Amino acid sequence: MPVYFITYVVLFWLPALFLGIFVFKALSPSLKRSILATLFLIALITTVMEYVYLWFDVWTFSQKTDKLLGVWLGPAPIEEFVFWFGGPLFCLAVYFTYKRLFEILHAGR
Repeated sequence: MPVYFITYVVLFWLPALFLGIFVFKALSPSLKRSILATLFLIALITTVMEYVYLWFDVWTFSQKTDKLLGVWLGPAPIEEFVFWFGGPLFCLAVYFTYKRLFEILHAGR
């Protein structure tokens, strides 16, 4: 069972998508563009970091240690990109959810 993949889909992607559906549509178009640009930039930087770290043997992956899906993008398993791309998405979704919640709570005073 690909625990690594399932863990990060459940921890990052599902909550981010759930929160994002409700919060993203309430944001201004310029803020939406800013968020998408930020996510793109983070994805680009983390992809480069992943391959640099693999090049310098900072970390490696093994089917013996943890079952992987078997989909590889060069020397990196697809699970790494689920992690790298899901984390920032999750953090931004939580941030804007809290921001919206506090705006609603503050307006109710």
